[in-house]
Amino acid sequence: MLPTNKADLRQRVLDMRGGMDASLRSRAAQAVAGHAMLDVGGRVVSAYHAIDHELDPARLVDTLADQGALLALPVLLDNETMVFRQWDRRKELVSVGFGTLGPDADQPQILPELIFAPLAAFSSAGQRIGYGKGHYDRAVAKMYRRGHRPAYVGLAFEEQEVPAFDAEPHDVMLDAILTPSGIRIFDHGCERMEPFLRVGSAATDRQ
Repeated sequence: MLPTNKADLRQRVLDMRGGMDASLRSRAAQAVAGHAMLDVGGRVVSAYHAIDHELDPARLVDTLADQGALLALPVLLDNETMVFRQWDRRKELVSVGFGTLGPDADQPQILPELIFAPLAAFSSAGQRIGYGKGHYDRAVAKMYRRGHRPAYVGLAFEEQEVPAFDAEPHDVMLDAILTPSGIRIFDHGCERMEPFLRVGSAATDRQ
């Protein structure tokens, strides 16, 4: 029987993701890069440094950089606070908490206009299950409260999709999900995603 609470869904999907074949991961990373037909020129776009069998956005980042995006990465200042720093890819990344890497403290904090977020699982309604610490939820909600509304996109394998579940008050919905099959835009995310969409973009689905 499929789990129905977030903790059990998280563990089930993480176990599945950890057992995925390396060649499948590589093909998936290439596929998502090929689907990133987005208008990002001159816009601040945050990705992440992959850990623990996450879908690796490295090739996607190459595509975004070629399209003129200004890159950023998330950084944990403490157990509660996540910010985004400008990413100069000529400079070495450092440990920035939660087992991941990011720009050092000499790099300025910036506000992303588009965020690609890792996740444990997602639902067809646009719900996101993270890793239980709430870092992205707090960071994005803080931006919303201050009037900054970045497009919020999950990056995942199709196999990470789960049925809709009971959300918690702090959960922030994804505007879209990018998988190796393409980008899927949720109804509530259409307005925020519209500035990034190119006419004729391939493998784009709205629901």
